[in-house]
Amino acid sequence: MINQIAKILVAADYSAANQAVFDQAASLAQNTGATLMVMHVLAEDELDFPVIQGFIDYPVLDDYDYELSKKMFEDNRQRGIDFLQGKVQKAQAQGVNTEFIQLTGNPGRVICEFASTWSADLILVGSRGLKGLKEMFLGSVSNYITHHAPCSVLIVRNDTNSVTYSVDPLHQEAQEEDSQQAMFHQNYKN
Repeated sequence: MINQIAKILVAADYSAANQAVFDQAASLAQNTGATLMVMHVLAEDELDFPVIQGFIDYPVLDDYDYELSKKMFEDNRQRGIDFLQGKVQKAQAQGVNTEFIQLTGNPGRVICEFASTWSADLILVGSRGLKGLKEMFLGSVSNYITHHAPCSVLIVRNDTNSVTYSVDPLHQEAQEEDSQQAMFHQNYKN
């Protein structure tokens, strides 16, 4: 007997690719009648994550710098809440019972810990398509969640054919050559 999905946790971020993850989660919640929790994790590895400088970094840190850092952090936090509220409104417009939460920390760990606390039945996450050394050195949130989640995990993959992961000119040149060879072979067959 399959357990009914009553609680779906979706990890949301600002990437364009994550919209597909959210859409899948909202659709699944709508079809199953599940409650949808939209979660965003403020992580230090995000490009726009403000770093509050400490005494160890700058022993002569003045009050102005500290207050500026605090304001930048608060602005980032509020941006996340506004983002989540927009997602909630979209899902609720589809008739989905939706909540949101924003936490700070390591995304994989935070998502798994919250899924356990909230008793999630299913977690939906996206995949950046990292493989091999890139995955090992940059880390993979979806890989971590797959191995540590207290419930089932659905990874929504993006169309990796339309995404270029390298800005290395030699790599790009090799990709173009491969594409030209494929076109040649296709034309040759016809």
